[in-house]
Amino acid sequence: MTKKLLLPVLAAAFLLGGCKEPTPTPIIPDNNKDEKVDPAIDVTVGKALPAWQEGYLDIHSINGGRGEAFYYIFPDGTTMLCDAAGAPPTEKYTYDGSSQGVPSKPSVNVNSGAVIVEYIKHFAPSVANGRLDYFMTSHYHGDHIGSWRADYSKFGWTPFDKDGEKVSVVNLNNGGFLLNGIAEVGLSIPIDKVLDRGDWSKRPSADYFDDGGQKRYQLYVNYLDYAARKQGTVRETLKIGHDDQIVMKHDPSKYSTFSVRTIASGGDIWTGNGTEVNTSYVPSTAECAANHSSWSINENIFSNVFMVHYGNFDMFSGGDIQYTGKSSYSWKDIEKPISKVVKKVEVMKASHHSTSNTNGNDLLGVLKPDVYIAGVWRDVQPNPETLQRVLNANPSVRIFTTNLADSNIETLKSNGVNPDNFPGRGGHVVVRVLPEGRKYYIYVLNDEDQHYIVKAKYGPITAF
Repeated sequence: MTKKLLLPVLAAAFLLGGCKEPTPTPIIPDNNKDEKVDPAIDVTVGKALPAWQEGYLDIHSINGGRGEAFYYIFPDGTTMLCDAAGAPPTEKYTYDGSSQGVPSKPSVNVNSGAVIVEYIKHFAPSVANGRLDYFMTSHYHGDHIGSWRADYSKFGWTPFDKDGEKVSVVNLNNGGFLLNGIAEVGLSIPIDKVLDRGDWSKRPSADYFDDGGQKRYQLYVNYLDYAARKQGTVRETLKIGHDDQIVMKHDPSKYSTFSVRTIASGGDIWTGNGTEVNTSYVPSTAECAANHSSWSINENIFSNVFMVHYGNFDMFSGGDIQYTGKSSYSWKDIEKPISKVVKKVEVMKASHHSTSNTNGNDLLGVLKPDVYIAGVWRDVQPNPETLQRVLNANPSVRIFTTNLADSNIETLKSNGVNPDNFPGRGGHVVVRVLPEGRKYYIYVLNDEDQHYIVKAKYGPITAF
């Protein structure tokens, strides 16, 4: 079903030309001074963002500069964290390739896992009782679950043994893990259920066979073993096409229009018919294993994909899905079959940080997002050609980036995209959906410290 747009129509030049950023819609109408102001949207630029309130849906893009972490608070207070950024800080590590990272936030002295922990502790509802209901692992890359480097001490990644005790050297063969990514989050905020695409040996991607990739996954598995024994964490493989796996835990009957629908995982895709799944779009496990080198299979296409629905509001989250290599192998375009079972959305988490060869026309032509949020951690993100496709799909889209490298600003401008007109290009980005999902707001929070001061606000925006 195609939605109608009711956002104010902005000219394409809003982001492509030199026009000024539009004035944000006032948060509270000024025509009724006696109107009771809901504390959740009594927001003032220059002050801390008020806490979530029951009935609201919060979606927080937490920025530590080292990857992605999206924190969800469902209308009844159920919580979910999707990914836990854990790439090495660019200040201490540089790539051998053509791109560099962006600065760590709030500083290189704070691990990205610690940034996530403090953020969640600040905003978590009381009903969470110091735990996370769900952790969604989009895929097995370090900027989403935590990294492995042989010189891990250089990055402040403390080693632990299988029982969660600090040690001097990590022993992967005996259950040891590092305080980085999901492990750093989980040790401070225990997780009830971890959802992922299953064991990495199912449809293994190319880096599954690399020594570094194997060690990264072993860290993940070792932490989950600890969490299961010590904290009661349960690991489940994502059920594709279901809206009954990720559910509200506290008062689901009160918010019947809320749901989370899983779309794809591990290369399998929902058909849109009941819970029927297409399991043959991507070659089999045996074929992937036998041809991993010649096919150069990227882990990104196996990302977990889902949609969040609340009343009239919809959001799409596709992990790092991409279409790189589709001219040689059509199945590498994982976006195409996904595009056939989704619909127009209010908000889209940019796939693969908005790099090149992702967020293609097939997918964007259906989603047509009104708000596009890119979790940027490298200087090649966002890619100008990718943003042109976003703009072509919806010229009035509002683009938010958690970071933006100075070098990329010039690249974007020289390719016809003016980042000066982005509503937000640095900081935590928060989507706050009002009860019943009819309207929503966007807030940009300062990421230079951990006080969560509002830098900018936009809304109310009507959802259809």
